Amino acid sequence: MRIGYFVHRFPYSNATKNYKYGGGEVVAYNLAISTAKRGHDIHVFTTSATYKDSVEKNENITVHRYGTLAQILQRGISPNLILKPLKHEVDIIHVHIGSSPLELIAALLYTKLKKKPLVATYHGDVIPFRKSITYRSSVWIYNVVVRKVLDFADVIISPSEYYINESIFLRKYHDKIVSIPNGINLEDFNLPYSKEECIEKLGLPTDKKIILFLGVLHPKKGPDVLLKAMPRVLFKVPNTELVIVGDGIMRSELEEHSEKLGVKDYVNFAGFVKESLKPLYYKAADIFCLPSALSTEVFPMVLLEASASGLPMVVSDLDTFKCIIEDRYNGLFIKRGNENSLADAIIYLLEREDVRKRMGENARKRAENYSWEKIAEMTERVYDKVV
Repeated sequence: MRIGYFVHRFPYSNATKNYKYGGGEVVAYNLAISTAKRGHDIHVFTTSATYKDSVEKNENITVHRYGTLAQILQRGISPNLILKPLKHEVDIIHVHIGSSPLELIAALLYTKLKKKPLVATYHGDVIPFRKSITYRSSVWIYNVVVRKVLDFADVIISPSEYYINESIFLRKYHDKIVSIPNGINLEDFNLPYSKEECIEKLGLPTDKKIILFLGVLHPKKGPDVLLKAMPRVLFKVPNTELVIVGDGIMRSELEEHSEKLGVKDYVNFAGFVKESLKPLYYKAADIFCLPSALSTEVFPMVLLEASASGLPMVVSDLDTFKCIIEDRYNGLFIKRGNENSLADAIIYLLEREDVRKRMGENARKRAENYSWEKIAEMTERVYDKVV
């Protein structure tokens, strides 16, 4: 089967500067690879890190990258992505709905003109959180396009069954939604290094417990809540350091806030890191935290990555996180947006090594159910059905 993937950004095989991507795009990347291994011919239509078009071929995957001529609100504008994919013939379109309307319009146009079935993976609602008229207008336009795609799609894939009723848009599409979780490559997290060696390689302190946050620095992820929790954590467990891996619109604000809170010396802003370094950060950590503040989260890849690394997790009480987290089995739920609840959960785990070890072992066991091979097989059944 020839499958066309439309996704805003698709990771390069070699790390490329100024081409940052999120969890939904990592999902598309791994699903494409695993589906290609099953004998399918995959064509990926996406943006380029430069202003030039390019094509990459690797076994059963062809990546068509269309030149990015401008950036608006951190989204690449690639006009060629709209029409040029029409030159290529595929049997089915699979679009990944993330945060940019361009690839959605392109997928919709291809589907209508070529009369091909459309599968859409929904990676979460986009809700305006800034007062800027330009920003709010762009979100409104994006959501109009999202509705059109969801209306037209033959099948909608939601990575979390719990998210369907939390979403602003998905509730009305129950009859054509299939729940297929995100996956993980467990072997990527089977490192040949000890925890101490990972700490040393990353230049982290050897005499402190490490709390890890990994993700885009955006209000929906709640990194500000985690910072507010740190004074309370440090009062109880002084030999602690918070490592924040990731970049985003809140970076400067968070750095200033850490200074105002008096915790600057206990917070390490590592910035955006290569995929190859992420497993080292997980293995170096004692606890993973994701205090998401908005109900736009679906099935964060970081929860699977932390699980594969054998880490206990502290997360906000969003229903959708039940897709991977079971309270007191492999993690702890805290009240959303409540820094005291978050601090208490972190302190509880930091003071109890036996509980951390047990929850970490349980997390790893659960991750074993989410191999990309299994996820690709489930997705292939959807393709077979609509074709």
